[in-house]
Amino acid sequence: MTAPTHSPFHQRLLHALRSWRRRTAERRRSRADSLHLAGMSDHELRDLGIGRSEVRGVVDRHRI
Repeated sequence: MTAPTHSPFHQRLLHALRSWRRRTAERRRSRADSLHLAGMSDHELRDLGIGRSEVRGVVDRHRI
């Protein structure tokens, strides 16, 4: 018995759904990272080598 083949439309739809799910997970992780860093003290952030104003840029850079 062979596996059923999917139509091109079905394949594109599955690809779009997987892509959407991946981007949603990335945004969720990014948001959690931003909140975690924002909750740190200035001293803790300096220990990591970043300033409070750089938090968003650091998270965005690592998301790529």
